[in-house]
Amino acid sequence: MPSQTASRRAPSAPARAQAAPPAQNAPGDVTVRIRPRPGLLGPVRLSQLIVVEAVAAAVLIGWVHGRIALIVGGAIGVLLLIAALLRFGGLPLGDSMRARAALKNRTRRAASAPQGPDVDPALAPVLECEPALRVVQHTIEADGVGTVRRDRREIGMVGDGTFLSAVIQIEAPDRPLRPVPGTVSLPLDLLAEGLRADDVVVDSVQLVQYAQPAPAPHLPEQALASRAYRELPHGATTPGLRMTWVSVRLDPELCRSAVAARGGGELGARKALQRAVDQLASRLSATGLRATVLDAAQVTSAIATATCPNPVTTTQGRGANAGQAAAAGAVARRTAETAKAWRCDDRWHRTYWVGQWPHLGPQTTPELVNLLTGTPVLGSSFALTLRQAGTGAVALSGHIRVIARGESELTAAARQLETRARSAGAGLVRLELEQVPGVLATLPLGGTR
Repeated sequence: MPSQTASRRAPSAPARAQAAPPAQNAPGDVTVRIRPRPGLLGPVRLSQLIVVEAVAAAVLIGWVHGRIALIVGGAIGVLLLIAALLRFGGLPLGDSMRARAALKNRTRRAASAPQGPDVDPALAPVLECEPALRVVQHTIEADGVGTVRRDRREIGMVGDGTFLSAVIQIEAPDRPLRPVPGTVSLPLDLLAEGLRADDVVVDSVQLVQYAQPAPAPHLPEQALASRAYRELPHGATTPGLRMTWVSVRLDPELCRSAVAARGGGELGARKALQRAVDQLASRLSATGLRATVLDAAQVTSAIATATCPNPVTTTQGRGANAGQAAAAGAVARRTAETAKAWRCDDRWHRTYWVGQWPHLGPQTTPELVNLLTGTPVLGSSFALTLRQAGTGAVALSGHIRVIARGESELTAAARQLETRARSAGAGLVRLELEQVPGVLATLPLGGTR
């Protein structure tokens, strides 16, 4: 969501990941390098250097003017150094204070989440994170080929008034035998080409993959399902459920001319997004994948699946008693955010930002995603967002979320995920104080700002 993801930098990678132009690499390979940001000198912020210089000046002035002035200047300098150099929850003091203020603001905004019988219980947890979100239906009518009947097609779009996103569900082609993991993958260069469709320049293209392990982690080793999966050739890495979506996000302010050429306003923005998502879906289908542009009900289902709420609670929210409670405004909140976790119903979530990338290629990229989403937990969601970075390069940002049944299980799963990431050469940064922005970044909404 706009303005909900604060900037956070890993100590070893204080900048945004940038993929080199595809033409400079082998087909399908992506070289990820760090793009420097203004205000940084290597891993050190310019503001930190200014503070160090100010401290040195204060000590020097105190030394010139006598012992008392030296003591006062030294004390002030020590306090300034502590504020500038120490990190709280992985953030400098100033950023930590801003993140805590943003956390309190999100908690207040969650209380204003829409309630009522017209609110889908499957989408209610997400609305507590971003109350302005709405899913709408865009209807397209065209003359049928060789007939007087008009063809009708519907595309679901999600947005908050400042952006619109459409979702494509990706499925591997049917084959006689189960393919080896990693043999069917989404080429990153193809996703990067989806950032522009004729005169339409989209804000971002996002790949989201949600996975649930098999067998379920709570089953004992001697359970029939556990023994059956161990006998599979790739039993340890075969997920029970794996869903893949590609979301295309349009910011009307970035392509005003394209929106105006299609009538302007919300309708023009919808038509521009329709053009971009249809072209990307066509390109994905040309690679042999099944790419389906989702309608409004399917978009809601995709967001709900990636959120991973308790299905029993969601089903109860559709009952008659729940409808009466919603009409009376007596529905209890289903989510809660803390510094280190986000709770939805009885599920605990923890989110990470990918601060360091290994080499990405046709084989290594699927292997990395499978490794990160293969942690034996209730579920995992991986999101990769691509944006234009100028000079033919593409900016990458990645997020990962793990879901567990309790706080202790979440802590153990998070530790295992961090170990897996290090073994693959990836560096994960815990999004402490920013769990809700991390959750939104791992849903098929097109990425967050």
